[in-house]
Amino acid sequence: MSEPRNRVVQVSRFGGADGLEVVDAVVPTAGRGEVRVHVLASSLQYTDVLIRRRIYPQTARHRPPFVMGYDVVGEIDQLGDGVRDFKVGDRVADMTVIGSNATYRTLRADDLTAVPPDVDAAEAATLILSWMTAYQLLHRAARVQRGQRVLVHGAAGAVGQALLVLGRLAGLELWGAARGEHAALIRELGGTPIDYQREDFTRVLADGFDVVFDGIGEDGYRRSFAALKAGGLLLAIGFSAGVQAQQRMRTIVMSIARMYLWRFLPGSKHARFYSINAMRARHPRWFHEDLERLFGLLESHEIRPRVAERIGFDEVADAHRRIEAGGLEGKLVLCPDLPSRRDRARPQPELGDAAAAAAAAS
Repeated sequence: MSEPRNRVVQVSRFGGADGLEVVDAVVPTAGRGEVRVHVLASSLQYTDVLIRRRIYPQTARHRPPFVMGYDVVGEIDQLGDGVRDFKVGDRVADMTVIGSNATYRTLRADDLTAVPPDVDAAEAATLILSWMTAYQLLHRAARVQRGQRVLVHGAAGAVGQALLVLGRLAGLELWGAARGEHAALIRELGGTPIDYQREDFTRVLADGFDVVFDGIGEDGYRRSFAALKAGGLLLAIGFSAGVQAQQRMRTIVMSIARMYLWRFLPGSKHARFYSINAMRARHPRWFHEDLERLFGLLESHEIRPRVAERIGFDEVADAHRRIEAGGLEGKLVLCPDLPSRRDRARPQPELGDAAAAAAAAS
């Protein structure tokens, strides 16, 4: 029996997508308290772009080469010593930040959440960062109440879509700011669309929103803060506007830090930054509970995350470019077992009449 092959997507140098390369790596062995998984799906997200460009604070200390991959759904194929709660063949998930764009990887058993065996692995992978962020923003950070009026920036993106779907389940009144071409999607997901290129979201509600979720950070979050009602809450979750403008990390961090001074302004509005990793570090039990809840909603078909495309290793660099360009209405998911684009495009040989008849009879 031949040795399994472990392909990985690594950053060879910080910067553009051409700094990504697919290489063969050693197949890892599970250590004590670990499992090894055969990766079934690892979604790609805008955060990967930040990591690749070295403007994501949590990974800025890493030096190339290192393997990309923020989340993982995999099937356990090896148990390390001391692992009791899982067995070979179990499907599990984890949020790893890096290291999961691979065929095989090891994971700490204590960090794993079981994945129902009958859910789609690619759909499950989309929940780990984007939908978990949305769920915790709503129920852990904002603690939303039925009937509250909520504005979602970047509503056509992965987190934005999740906020609309989960917000509708929570009984919220929702508005979604995005490009005009995404209006139909936002309505479908339960929100009132706002074309941010043509409409002033600060004037939509005369008395302001109860909660604003902002992953864009345009104008240092000032306009989002202005759109709040008295006593309202701004939760910043990203800074894509600063990234697109190629601002330095120091400038972006200063914009985030400035928000915490706004609490001293008249009007009793509130603003803070949400980090899924900080929340997990403080409340690891919440992470397991919330991810299990989302997997349950997926299994019962109460939610259906959008997978724009399942891709193979040779498509990852192009996927990064597509994410940076924007306009996607679903997640791109790396499925390591998927054949290369070239092999998928290769025409299959036609069966002769006798072979076709034999195949039909079999």
